Amino acid sequence: MISIRQFRAADVLAVRNLFAHAQDDAAESYTRTEADREGFHEYIDGALNHDLAHVEESYLRRRGSNFWIAELDGEFVGCIGAYRRDDEEAEIRRLAVDRSARRKGVASRLMDEAEEFCRNAGYARAIVWTANHMTAAIAFLQHRGYHELEDHAFPHTSLTLYLYALEL
Repeated sequence: MISIRQFRAADVLAVRNLFAHAQDDAAESYTRTEADREGFHEYIDGALNHDLAHVEESYLRRRGSNFWIAELDGEFVGCIGAYRRDDEEAEIRRLAVDRSARRKGVASRLMDEAEEFCRNAGYARAIVWTANHMTAAIAFLQHRGYHELEDHAFPHTSLTLYLYALEL
């Protein structure tokens, strides 16, 4: 059974490890050149050393933000955050699911939790960034009703970031 709960301070190492491993899985299937690898690892390191190193400060103590953990049969298997951008918009970020729990509805349950939080907080829309190599994530977002707003290509790499939005 999947259960969703709010992040606790004792979860910080598990969240960082899960996020790093999930991103490494994605990078293995994507990075074609050294520039791709460097660009992608710069993104991963930024997340690990900034908001995921300080989840309580970055999410739980930030008005209009939150962070959740997914457990499957009592085991930590996923995480997601909702981050206040402004009064109208929240960014859903750091969605990660352990490879052993993929295709079991964990990501959907986490997104349900984050989107419901955003609706209840009064946001007009939720945004999500993803990358061109995350084809499953793109399909997942589109299936949930997200639409692409913009894209940003990284110079000297084949990496493109896409911004998706869901009107709440």
